[in-house]
Amino acid sequence: MSGAFFPYLMVLLWLVLAAAVVYLYSRLQRLESKRDSVTSLYLDQLQHQISALQRDVSRLQSRAENRNQGDPGLSPYNQAIEMIRQGLTASEVASRCGISRSEAELIVSLYRNSPTS
Repeated sequence: MSGAFFPYLMVLLWLVLAAAVVYLYSRLQRLESKRDSVTSLYLDQLQHQISALQRDVSRLQSRAENRNQGDPGLSPYNQAIEMIRQGLTASEVASRCGISRSEAELIVSLYRNSPTS
């Protein structure tokens, strides 16, 4: 009887092994699918960051070009004096000339009503 039972045991083991292989293969497919979706999401986020950085670089390049096109002899302080004489506020002058607000306020106190350079 033990000899007749052996072929059935081997068939049963092969079926269990085949089921395990099918299960592992389907599990592998699900994991690969999840990996692909996570990778896609990560790449989308990176693309958004790259786009934002490219916009920032373009904006900074245009700002640098605009500053270079101005009168090269005018320092930020000379520009600030001119703007103060035109009536701009200290905070506007500070942001446009790239100087601190306290520097702009000092220039206001010195040059706001002064008719000479």
